[in-house]
Amino acid sequence: MTWGWRRSRSEAKFNFAVSLAKAESAAITMYEILRAKFLKQDIPLALFVGTGIWLFGIFIKFPQGLLTTSFFPRLDDYLKLCANPFARDVNSILAYRISIPILAWALQLPPIVCTFLPILFLIMSYAVVFHVISKRTGDKRFALLIVAGLSLTFFAHWTSRWLGDPDSFSHLFSALALVFSNPFLLALSCIFGTLGDERWLFSVPFLLYWHASNHAEIGKFNWTAATRAGIGIAAGFMFVLLIRHALTIGWLGPGIVEPNAYKVMRSTSLDRLNPLNSTWPLFVLNVLMGLGWYWLSVVKLVARQLSSASPVWGWFLGLSILIACLSTLLVEDVSRSIGFLYLGVVVASVYNYNTGSASARIWWRNLLLASTLTPTICYVGFSGAVFIPFPIDLINHLIHESRGEDLLQTLKLSFRLH
Repeated sequence: MTWGWRRSRSEAKFNFAVSLAKAESAAITMYEILRAKFLKQDIPLALFVGTGIWLFGIFIKFPQGLLTTSFFPRLDDYLKLCANPFARDVNSILAYRISIPILAWALQLPPIVCTFLPILFLIMSYAVVFHVISKRTGDKRFALLIVAGLSLTFFAHWTSRWLGDPDSFSHLFSALALVFSNPFLLALSCIFGTLGDERWLFSVPFLLYWHASNHAEIGKFNWTAATRAGIGIAAGFMFVLLIRHALTIGWLGPGIVEPNAYKVMRSTSLDRLNPLNSTWPLFVLNVLMGLGWYWLSVVKLVARQLSSASPVWGWFLGLSILIACLSTLLVEDVSRSIGFLYLGVVVASVYNYNTGSASARIWWRNLLLASTLTPTICYVGFSGAVFIPFPIDLINHLIHESRGEDLLQTLKLSFRLH
């Protein structure tokens, strides 16, 4: 009996090794298709724009105190996983997020490259979003407005501030899922994105709407396209569940002890649901700061769908957004989680452009201006973070170095909301 059990366990491990090899081959296929569809003349421009937008975003919304801090709570665990994707002396939740660790391990990337790899993925995400919007609208200046705006939201902030939290990898695959309509490629996007961070699933409602509406065209709803996209994403999600199960019981790696956070989530009843280590005012602030002024466009998209000939999409998107927001009651990093809803901004921008290009340019220009002038604040538990223009933080840093006074830190103490 023991020998038979060991043999079946070995066969299971071998089968999963084969599955991973097939996934790698599929990734190469995905790259080749992407190359044919997106490279050539578009890629250099898109990457140039992505790099410029990253510099713009970090200049306008610089994480206050980043010049002096060495506090990156997830960095050590992240680097351990990049060295060995099946390391278990790490936060157990991170042990499930193996997309980048497997990539880093396979390429034998040094720690310094692994540390800044998420910045590269963020730039690539900007590039893909710019390509998608400019291709759909035929207006590169308008596309530039949108990606510039995204750089001022938590689509970007978490990656820029906390090294070791590679959200941008999942964001990249959300953006790529806008490019493809092939169910197989959508399944791959789901697999790589969700194994980077489970919150990739916040993208799913917008992806279904995007493909069903022929890329946010007014009055277009193709249920066949929605079904194909849904099948692809569902197949990818089932594979993700299989991989996570294999990681848990030890078919892949030595097994994972169930994270305490998962136990808390399961044991929390709806009648006792309150923001984790926070208050309701802080929770609302975090939700609003996740997308900032761009929430207006997401709400506007939902309202227009509710008043359209097919209001079902309005109800679907509205309910999906509400559920996503409420789910962040169970985590401390609320604003970060809201950043995974960024596809709502992308879809809303294209839909808005289709309703009237001139008015859309004015609307999105005003949103960008408002976001530029408004500081961004978030609370992780009861610890606050502020994103301000880089020159302000630099001046404060120089004063602190010369006189020992941290004026911004003192100012922050006057704005506690708890």
